[in-house]
Amino acid sequence: MGKQEKVKKTKWRYKHPRIFRCIAICSVLLLLGVATISLYVATVIKSVPTVTSQELISDASSNMYDKDGQLIWSSALNKRVYVKSKDIPKIYSDLLLSTEDQTFYKDAGFSPSGLANAAFSTVKSAVGKGEARGGSSIEQQLIKLTVFSTSNKDRTVDRKIKEFFLAQQLYHNYSKDQILEFYINKMSLGEGSYGAQTISETYFGKTLKQLSVSQQAIIAGLGQAPSTYNLYSNPKAVRARRDIVLKTGLENKVITKSQYKMAVAESVTKDLKKRHWMENSVTKKILENNAYITSALEQVNDKGYDLTKTPLQINTALDSSQNAYVKKQADNEKYYQDSTEQSAITITDPKTGNVVAQYGGRHQKTAFSYNRAISTQRSSGSGIKPLLDYGPAIEYFGWATTHALDGTAYAYRGTNLLAQNFDDVSYQSITMQNALRVSANTPAIRTLDTVGSAKAAQFLTQIGMPQGNAPAGSQAIGLDVSTEQMATAYGAVSNGGTYHAARYVTSLKFSDNSVKKYDVVGKRAMKASTAFILTSMMEGVPNAGGTAPNAKISGVHQAMKTGTVGYSAAAKFPETANMDVWMNGFTKSTSISMWLGYDEPMKKGHYITDAASAMTNVNLYRDLMEHFSKENNADNSEWGKPSTVNQLSGIGLSAQYEPNDKVVVLGVKEPESIDLKKAKEYKTYLSKTIDKDILKVKLEDAAYQKKPDSYKIGSWKKDINDKLDLTQKKLDKANDGIKSAKEMIEGE
Repeated sequence: MGKQEKVKKTKWRYKHPRIFRCIAICSVLLLLGVATISLYVATVIKSVPTVTSQELISDASSNMYDKDGQLIWSSALNKRVYVKSKDIPKIYSDLLLSTEDQTFYKDAGFSPSGLANAAFSTVKSAVGKGEARGGSSIEQQLIKLTVFSTSNKDRTVDRKIKEFFLAQQLYHNYSKDQILEFYINKMSLGEGSYGAQTISETYFGKTLKQLSVSQQAIIAGLGQAPSTYNLYSNPKAVRARRDIVLKTGLENKVITKSQYKMAVAESVTKDLKKRHWMENSVTKKILENNAYITSALEQVNDKGYDLTKTPLQINTALDSSQNAYVKKQADNEKYYQDSTEQSAITITDPKTGNVVAQYGGRHQKTAFSYNRAISTQRSSGSGIKPLLDYGPAIEYFGWATTHALDGTAYAYRGTNLLAQNFDDVSYQSITMQNALRVSANTPAIRTLDTVGSAKAAQFLTQIGMPQGNAPAGSQAIGLDVSTEQMATAYGAVSNGGTYHAARYVTSLKFSDNSVKKYDVVGKRAMKASTAFILTSMMEGVPNAGGTAPNAKISGVHQAMKTGTVGYSAAAKFPETANMDVWMNGFTKSTSISMWLGYDEPMKKGHYITDAASAMTNVNLYRDLMEHFSKENNADNSEWGKPSTVNQLSGIGLSAQYEPNDKVVVLGVKEPESIDLKKAKEYKTYLSKTIDKDILKVKLEDAAYQKKPDSYKIGSWKKDINDKLDLTQKKLDKANDGIKSAKEMIEGE
């Protein structure tokens, strides 16, 4: 035989050319499809939004608390009480995962079994057997809640791609425990409540840790349909859903058989709170602390935080019990002439500046009503004299309490306008101490002219009262201020000259649980000698011979300055009518500033009589001060004389003092006198004294003959930003005013 020939084996593709061509074409199409899909997915992913930890935490509401941690305000109807992973009960999280994502801790950001079940249920739904169910993992649901709409009409392919991609990012960047924590706090669970801790408090007034197994199962079953399973409106459906959650938990060995039996036997309405109890409670707190909340929110804004962008947990210095007492007293009709008379009060701790309580007005029935306590639209009357006139004279010129002042009629510098004391009372010579205690006016005006606008403005700025224009003339006996400003300014006098700005906010807590504390910070606003001498002079005011003898409190050392503003003769109000009444007083522990008046002071009958200001109104101040003097930490003792003060003579209220750290001011001229016969009589709106037997002032200032065009009843209510802008403008202008006034004085 010859050599066996090799037989060539025919390749399969040649035997089945048509099939091969079909496979080849399909492969190419598949590759093109994969490439196209990959390109499409890559394009979609490019527009994926950035998701931050802040957004995942989603503590979107801001809340405010008093000094004891009680909630007094919340920013929104949608409530969020964030719960950390360590405070989430294991039973609750296990029941939740048994119901929603049993393979959560095993999956890499998505659930294969969940997707399969979702696909199978979708097919069954298409043929009319059951409903389609979602197969999203916890990560995907969290992304959906954080970034995308939950509406069915928004479920597009693009969104599912982005959702899947971001879920993978979550898986790679956060631990499973962190992701679960985010999700548990993100869910909308009905009743305007977001997160499990929130709905727990909404329904039962408890934290998750305090709930029974039954109650935890109720909340674990809410996520799929919070409206359907609303405990208030559909308890039967809730019971059925709870039992399913419990049975699933039993099958998955999340709970024991005994726990299951006990839980299913428990009524779903056990411990259920009255509907809207949280909202009603918060609303009540807001109304009780309306003025304080308004001021605290303004201070938050002043610190540079926008609550619409940065949710915060705001801790304050508010003493709710004390604020409630102040409100109860200030609401009492016995302290007023009629129901339309208004008042405003600020009470601070001189040693810290903490605003302990604040009252913004009577008959407030809605949240964020007008806060008269921080309004600067009413004149202080004589209440400003120690701060604007006599304080700078002691501080910069070293005046003693015995410094002799001219109490005769006085013409304002550069004019022939004449100021007189009430009833034309004239003092040829009166000591600074007596001038303050009887609230004489012309000595105060002369003192401001002697001190000069520049120095007076400097002194005011240091105690928190910056002025747009340097004060002069009739402002010596009346300056537009707020009770907040007066309480903190007099607090500096009480505190030996160390000033603390009004402190409402003590700390801010951010969504990442970081905390910014605002510690007590004081600054030297005046010398200790100035503060002590001012205090010693004002101690005579709530005593016989002072303007408020009815304010005297036995056993309590307090200093005080009153102020009243009357009407012009042209307004045709009774001679005994007062437009504004002020009570400013302090002890070592408490500083109180109180204003009383009417929102429409030019309306017929809207005035305070001398008798009411001397008795009824003083009684409110005295009762408040007496209450605060009885507190545990109250210090009602005398102020100790610093070494920088010499006692010249006398004892007690008759003691006379001088600073021994005084400075010598060269080139100071006493105010010039003029021929009274040639002067045009000008009785400015000088402050009345409360004791009409001592001294009064007739007011004939054209400025009060009609209601100012700029004055509106609603003008008490200030937009936060407007108030901040105004304050900044005052600060900006203060230096200009001081500079120009200084140049004017130096040029004389």
